[in-house]
Amino acid sequence: MTTHNTEMQQILLIARSIAGVTGHDLLSGLVSALSRYLDAAFVAITFGEGHPPTHARTLFALEENDVSEDLRYELSGTPCARVYAGETVIIPCKIAALYPEDAEYEGYIGIPLRDVSGDVAGHLAIFTTDHIRDSEVAAAIAQIFALRAEAELRRIAEEANRQSLISDLSALNTRLQRGYAKLRHEIQQKTNLMGLVSHDLRSPLSVIMAQAELGRARLGAATPDTEKLDSGFRKIMNSADRMTGLISAALEHVRADSEALQISAQPCDLANLISIAVEANSEEAARKSISLHVDPAPGVTATVDDALIVSAIDNLINNALKYTHSGSSVHVDLTTQQDTATISVTDSGQGLTESDLQRAFGRFQRLSATPTGGEASTGLGLANVREIAKAHSGQANADSDGPGQGARFSITLPLSPDVSRDVPG
Repeated sequence: MTTHNTEMQQILLIARSIAGVTGHDLLSGLVSALSRYLDAAFVAITFGEGHPPTHARTLFALEENDVSEDLRYELSGTPCARVYAGETVIIPCKIAALYPEDAEYEGYIGIPLRDVSGDVAGHLAIFTTDHIRDSEVAAAIAQIFALRAEAELRRIAEEANRQSLISDLSALNTRLQRGYAKLRHEIQQKTNLMGLVSHDLRSPLSVIMAQAELGRARLGAATPDTEKLDSGFRKIMNSADRMTGLISAALEHVRADSEALQISAQPCDLANLISIAVEANSEEAARKSISLHVDPAPGVTATVDDALIVSAIDNLINNALKYTHSGSSVHVDLTTQQDTATISVTDSGQGLTESDLQRAFGRFQRLSATPTGGEASTGLGLANVREIAKAHSGQANADSDGPGQGARFSITLPLSPDVSRDVPG
């Protein structure tokens, strides 16, 4: 009964000494308490170095009640090696008979500390200069608080991982937003260029139409004025040449811009990229009272250019919102099949005809559906989506059951693609 009371008293004292503390304070307090109440000469919480561990380095250690800073020792030839192999080791006395290098000590208790995957990441080591009396009791006490240390080490590791993830996501979001703004600017420049070309084509086209009408009228005369007819034909040819030059210059500009677009691929969590694109369109969805539903498969990583993929997803979502009536819904999904991932955007809008499906991803194509909120349409968004998918060795697809039946646009990407360095023009 006395032994039981002593055991409970020791547990209570140790528990009180570390109550209300976490993190490094808890671990150092635990080492100090175990050293004091188990009358140990050396107590340490360590972590392993190497795969498998060949050395142990102390997180916290007390030797004869003095703090030992950052000790590192080889595991070979010590009882700690058995602990790192996954064994709880109890040597009540005569440790030197088994491990001559530890002849300064008499007893030993070693308990493995495991990470979230179940692998031994460290250990709690207790060395005594006297025989460990009631070794089972001492080991039980050490085991109880080793579990507490293990839980705290896991919490610290998870918190560090969480903070690292937050930092990485913040940096990624900043970079993506910059890339996203740049892409939108480039698309706007191309749209402006097409507007200029369209405007500039009107003048030579008007000349061609006017001269053609005059020519027909003069040909109908009893005696056609060949000199005026020849002059009119020259004006038509000059205007046609001017139009050809304008169109060639515009196409060259677009081709040069396309060739300059670089692919910078790296492993990315596709769900994170979807979240960024959804957030970029959340205000427009709210403005039109359209519900945005997101259902991504978790943990899908693909080697992609994150900024370009965000731009493609943004185009698909923006397109769905543009052609969907207020009060409807748009669904964004991420699914996987074998070695591919598919990001799809499904709306309950105006749907597509068979002709629409054949022309959906062509440049400057206008489909049968019309924007429901007066939005502008350039006919470039889906073409850009197709080019981005092709640059990642993937493909873009459109599906619809017909007018009034909604539509589904998707991009399918290989999870480990052979990504080209330049977007094909």
